Amino acid sequence: MTLEVRTLLLCLLLSLFQVGRHGGGSAHAQTYQQNVKAVIEALAADSLDRAEDLIQQTLQLDPGRESNAILYRYLGEIHQRKGKDDRALDAYTSGIALLRHSAVSDDQKSSLDALYLSRASLYLQRNDEAHALADYNEVLTLSPDHEEALFFRAFIFGRQRRNKEARADYERLLDINPMHEDARLGLAILNSKDNRPREAMEQLNSLILYFPTHARHYLARCGLYEKRREYELAMQDVKKAIELEPKNPDCYITRASLYLAMKKRDLARQDCRTAIRLGASQEQIGPLLDIKK
Repeated sequence: MTLEVRTLLLCLLLSLFQVGRHGGGSAHAQTYQQNVKAVIEALAADSLDRAEDLIQQTLQLDPGRESNAILYRYLGEIHQRKGKDDRALDAYTSGIALLRHSAVSDDQKSSLDALYLSRASLYLQRNDEAHALADYNEVLTLSPDHEEALFFRAFIFGRQRRNKEARADYERLLDINPMHEDARLGLAILNSKDNRPREAMEQLNSLILYFPTHARHYLARCGLYEKRREYELAMQDVKKAIELEPKNPDCYITRASLYLAMKKRDLARQDCRTAIRLGASQEQIGPLLDIKK
């Protein structure tokens, strides 16, 4: 997760607020305040090692302080950026433990939501859908209309073929925010998988109307046209996607699939190689490179 300056300032303000509540005039509290400021400066300078050391020192000053939850969140993000995912999970879990059993204020609820979301995102990256889903459920218990949690819970439900539950979350999210682009696309893809091609096509047409410069919508519609064997229309969409994002490997993977459906194996193989050159993995390409001449 990007450590934006605005978020860093919020972290500072919340931490200083907690310092004031716990006796801001004491030398102990002043040291805590100074350390928090130093953490912010280190993060803003992208000095991860120094920020990590300072956070550890600050946590030791008063381990039970609830405002430490914010520091645990940033400690988790630092570990993630260093590729230390297990330590990141431990940090997020420690932050959650500080807040989950307390009387949660609005500020604390926001911090708790952020910790659950960070941990859920990491679980999802590790393909641990069960734990990710549990964390998104926790967020939605605290904040029933939380857009990010609704979207990713719907995404997980879709992957698990729990289509009815996925649909309910996408539709609820679109009731809250009718122009939520990812939810619109997610619902269109779900409708395609759920044998509702007409609804899927209508939704993709609307997405392209509202977001005509976003290649992924053309790629999704290309997939629908391919299923219907309307190859000329599919090719128009994938060509438009490549025109919009010529360095996006997904464009070439999609066209390779289309070429394969059209029995143009040499062209499919060529697009697979282009996709790999642009950063696609062998896993993404799958069996397409095994196409026989």
